[in-house]
Amino acid sequence: MRQNKAARPYTTEEVIQMERALFRTENLIFGYDHDKKALDGISFSAGPGESVGIIGANGAGKSTLLKLTVGLIGGFSGVMEVCGIQMTGEKENLRRIREKCGYVFQDSENQLFMNTVEEDVAFAPHNYGLEPGEVRERTESALRQVNIPHLGKKSVHALSGGEKKLAAIATILSMTPEILLMDEPSAALDPKNRRNLIRVINELPQLKLIASHDLDFIWDTCSRTILIDGGRIVRDGPTEEIMTDGPLLDAHGLELPLSLSGRHRRDSVI
Repeated sequence: MRQNKAARPYTTEEVIQMERALFRTENLIFGYDHDKKALDGISFSAGPGESVGIIGANGAGKSTLLKLTVGLIGGFSGVMEVCGIQMTGEKENLRRIREKCGYVFQDSENQLFMNTVEEDVAFAPHNYGLEPGEVRERTESALRQVNIPHLGKKSVHALSGGEKKLAAIATILSMTPEILLMDEPSAALDPKNRRNLIRVINELPQLKLIASHDLDFIWDTCSRTILIDGGRIVRDGPTEEIMTDGPLLDAHGLELPLSLSGRHRRDSVI
C-alpha cells in the first residue's frame, strides 16, 4: 500500500478497509481547464455491498467522479482503483474496469438504442462474444432483477420514464458488474416510479455509488453519504448523521431532505 511520506500513517482499520475495497481513490485531482479543479484531492474507498450517496450542489464534482471511473473523461492525477485494477488510461486496462463497473446515465435515452428492451439488455453480453445460451440467461436474469420481464418484447420508445430507467439498469446488470455507478437515477420520475426504483436499488447486492441532488432518494437508498463541495470531500459518514445536520447542508448549498424538514420543524416547535 503506497503512501505519501508527508501524510500521517494509515490506521489498521483504514488499511483493512482499503484492502477489501472494490473502489478506491487517493488524492484524485482533475480539472477541465488549468485554472479550476473539478476534483481536488478526493480520497475514499468503498467495499462490497455498500450503498454510498454522493451529494453536493451543482458543479461540486459528483458526475465528474463517476465519469472518470469508467473513462468517459480522463487526464487525472492521483490513484483510482476499481476491483484491484488501477486506472491508467490504457485501452486494455479500461476494458477490464468497464467489465467491473456498470454506469447508469442520468438520461436513459443515452443508454437505450435497440428496438426492444430485451435486445438492449442482451447487447453488451452479445457484443462481448458470450454464447447465445448465456446471453439469453443473463438477459432474463437482469430483467427479473429489476422486475420487468413482462417488458422484454416491448419497444423502447413505448416505455414510460420509470420503465426506461429500469431497462437502463437491466442493460448494466446483464454484464454482472461488481460496482454500479448511478448519476441522478431519480431525475424526472413520478412518485410511483421513484418508489419502485428505490425498492429495486435496495435489493441489488452490488456496491453502489449514487450521485444525486435528490437528498430524499439518498436517504432512502444509502447508508453512507459523501458530501462534496468545490471538488473536495467535506464530510464522509453515516447518511443519517449528514442528512440531519441542517447547518452543514446549508453551508454547502443544500437543504434538509423534504421528508425530514417537516419533522425538524415540528421538533423545534415542541
